[in-house]
Amino acid sequence: MRTGTTKKRVIVFLIVVFILAIFSIFSNQIKSFVYEKSSDLQALLWQTGMNQRTNEAIRVLTEENQKLLSQLSELEKFKNENEFLRQALNLEMEKEFNLILANATAKNTFTFKGVTFEDSILIDKGKNNGIRKDFPVILSNKILIGKIAEVYDSFSRVELITNKENMIDVQIQDTDAFALSKGEGNLKISLDLFSKDKELKEDSLVYTSALGGLYPSGLVVGKIKNIQKIDNEPYIKADIVSSFDLFQLSQVFVIKTTQIIDD
Repeated sequence: MRTGTTKKRVIVFLIVVFILAIFSIFSNQIKSFVYEKSSDLQALLWQTGMNQRTNEAIRVLTEENQKLLSQLSELEKFKNENEFLRQALNLEMEKEFNLILANATAKNTFTFKGVTFEDSILIDKGKNNGIRKDFPVILSNKILIGKIAEVYDSFSRVELITNKENMIDVQIQDTDAFALSKGEGNLKISLDLFSKDKELKEDSLVYTSALGGLYPSGLVVGKIKNIQKIDNEPYIKADIVSSFDLFQLSQVFVIKTTQIIDD
């Protein structure tokens, strides 16, 4: 037993000596191999770290760029709104209007909550902004486009003056005559109840009168076109061409009418 153990120890000793001899002979080559591989690994790790830092920097710059673009967009929006509000100074005539600026979000014919509306628009202001039903809606230069028909928390539906439900007491330019503006649908308006005893001229402007109590006087409804005098009828018929282009509408003013608020 002792002889076998001694042999094993001798064999292990010889293997260790052999390995040490090999390492001594090829130590430089082994070191070079290890250094080379570790250097490649370090370079790879360094490059990976650089890529990660670069990607992170790009991400941060992209986010900052997006924030700046958003801020520029907001500034441009405020600039446009301020310009639009500046134009509203033309609205001051006999009295000062309390105005709410709104954006048109849907126009003419659209379906809302399962109901199809014609000759209407939606605006992005509602009860939370002080909007109430029947408030007049206008453009700059006192051009009337309609009235608030339905109000929700953050938006409202505007019934255009061309809507069949809309009848307005009006006065004709350069006359003391009063009549009615009637919405006919399909963006059309007609003049009704204008007496034959009065003179009516083509292209005369039609304004709101204070008789109806809903609209301030002096808002522009449109121009007279296609005058018709029909025998055996006491009134002159005519078309009224509205003074706004529905499809060019982007921003409107809502007039806060004190009388309606008090009601």
